[in-house]
Amino acid sequence: MVKLIQSIIQEKREKNVMSTVNEDVVDVLINNTSEELTDELISDNMIDLMIPGEDSVPVLITLAIKYLSDSPVALQQLTEENLTLKRLKEKQRETLVWSDYLSLPFTQNVISETLRLGNIIIGVMRKAVKDVEIKGYLIPKGWCTFAYFRSVHLDDNLYDFPYQFNPWRWQNKDINNSYFTPFGGGQRLCPGIDLARLEASIFLHHFTTQFRLLGENRRLVEDRIAMQRELANAKEELHRMNLTMGDVQADHEIRSRDLIERALKLEGDL
Repeated sequence: MVKLIQSIIQEKREKNVMSTVNEDVVDVLINNTSEELTDELISDNMIDLMIPGEDSVPVLITLAIKYLSDSPVALQQLTEENLTLKRLKEKQRETLVWSDYLSLPFTQNVISETLRLGNIIIGVMRKAVKDVEIKGYLIPKGWCTFAYFRSVHLDDNLYDFPYQFNPWRWQNKDINNSYFTPFGGGQRLCPGIDLARLEASIFLHHFTTQFRLLGENRRLVEDRIAMQRELANAKEELHRMNLTMGDVQADHEIRSRDLIERALKLEGDL
């Protein structure tokens, strides 16, 4: 891959075309006048751009569909949120804009939970530029360390039931913290964080508003949702019946106590 990109860069440089019209990203980087932007750095940048587009985001979307298929209630809420936005846009005769992506809170919760549970990027390598001591352990200068995101994202000391897909855990919760790092953190935070979320949001919007998801044995997820609602209604009705029976039983006990007291009083009078 590196050799292929470098050959493309070399071919473009040999043509010595300095045009104000850039045909692709390579042209943009080549026409940059900065001396620090070497061919090797341009090649690295191109590979960095390819990985999220061809690997990270598609895996994120695939895992989101998998988790949603196992959580029909979350799928239903996600669908309702995006259908509401779609109807609004159709009524206003407008297309999706940047602010719409930010106006879908539950969609973002689904993406955050998928990132946490899926751990698309399991960790990052870092090189110590000086001796560093962490909790009594010395990391000498020049040593490489691996920050393992999965051990943090699945830590039951930080998350309740960490192996359970639960988008609601992110309601009214700040995702900018040290124990949620799917895009890294600090000065080396991935610059594609908003682009990745935007792409996933757009996909989920069209997926939930234009398609229906089939579950196991080709049973529609909507059927599973309806069954869950019927079960919830049945449980609620049973609860009401128990309360009613409890009230009847309590009333019966009061009447029996009154009768016993009256009988004892009559017996005493006699």
